Amino acid sequence: MRIKPMKHFLMSTLFVVSAVNANDSLNSEISHLIGGAVMAGGITAVVDRYYPEYREDRGWVGFGLSSAAIIAFESVTVALNGDVHGQLLDVAYHVTGSALGAFVTDQYLLSPVIQNSSSEGKYIGVTLQHTF
Repeated sequence: MRIKPMKHFLMSTLFVVSAVNANDSLNSEISHLIGGAVMAGGITAVVDRYYPEYREDRGWVGFGLSSAAIIAFESVTVALNGDVHGQLLDVAYHVTGSALGAFVTDQYLLSPVIQNSSSEGKYIGVTLQHTF
């Protein structure tokens, strides 16, 4: 039985996250911010590589799965140990990092995008957009 790469990545990430204890220090919150960015960026890249049917929404998938994972983990931590305030800080920083990591990975690291359009054929390019 072969485990799909996304499931393997998520199981590995949740195992690593479950072994980490945090406190309310600035270093702890920054580590949650960075961890969220790395986790969401990784999920976004895995979705882009192995799940092309979700490629258009890869950033949202990375953000959503990373955020859902930390919310589930911290909910269990609150149920077992209490300390709602500390866990909410962890969730807030992780979700912020997830948004940043998914956005940067989607918009900048995974570009240029090669697409096969039925109406326009195959093309490669970088799309830059700025609203004035």
